[in-house]
Amino acid sequence: MSDPNDSVLDKAESLARRILERLGSRVDSKLASGNEQALKPQVIGELASRIEQVIESNLAKDEHGVRRVAPNRFRVLFTYEETSALSPQYIEAVGKELTATVFEYVNNRRYATRGPIAVEAGRDLFARATAVKANFEGEKDQPAGSETAGTVVGSSKHVCFDNNDGRIYRVELRPEGAPAYIGRAAGNAVRMDDPSVSRLHSSLSLRKDGVVVIADVGSANGTYVNEDLLGRDEARPLNTGDIVGVGDFKLKVSKIA
Repeated sequence: MSDPNDSVLDKAESLARRILERLGSRVDSKLASGNEQALKPQVIGELASRIEQVIESNLAKDEHGVRRVAPNRFRVLFTYEETSALSPQYIEAVGKELTATVFEYVNNRRYATRGPIAVEAGRDLFARATAVKANFEGEKDQPAGSETAGTVVGSSKHVCFDNNDGRIYRVELRPEGAPAYIGRAAGNAVRMDDPSVSRLHSSLSLRKDGVVVIADVGSANGTYVNEDLLGRDEARPLNTGDIVGVGDFKLKVSKIA
């Protein structure tokens, strides 16, 4: 009989490996040389399991009275002691990888959400233990003393895409807020149900300087901007008139305002 701890460990090692890959060679070299610390794989795996438990305990009822609406915004707040030696890039990468993990968990169970899924990782200066908080779209939970990646400031922007199949998509982005996703699975801000599109294909974000950027999130067929393939960990600015290639689809940026 298999040990359930084995699956947790496998998940932890997989997440830790992807986080290191996301950080890029510059940060990886620091980690390899011992100049910068990293979270233990077991800690990362336990975080993913805790978030899954939080989802199950916070399911809300849908319009038919069935508990299948999952919270879509999560905050992982580490203690200062746990993260004082970690770089902001590393903490941000933890949030991004947990976002992808939670996205898969929610969609595999056919749960619904009220908005895009996002996990923000940060630290609470006064916390004695790591906390995991969950909210539904529109709810706010900003505890005093916390420092999180992706603090929302300034005005939001709307990005409009014209698809080559005639559909129009409109995405709202908040400065330094949670990204919106393009992909095949339900819950994406831009959903294209086609085999050429990965379940979680690309991400859209609004930087605090007002620039909209797009990045590939490990899709099978890649993400293109004006026929130029995005590199791993590359965030490419988007402008009106740009053509974004996602699988077999072409999305024209018709408006950014």
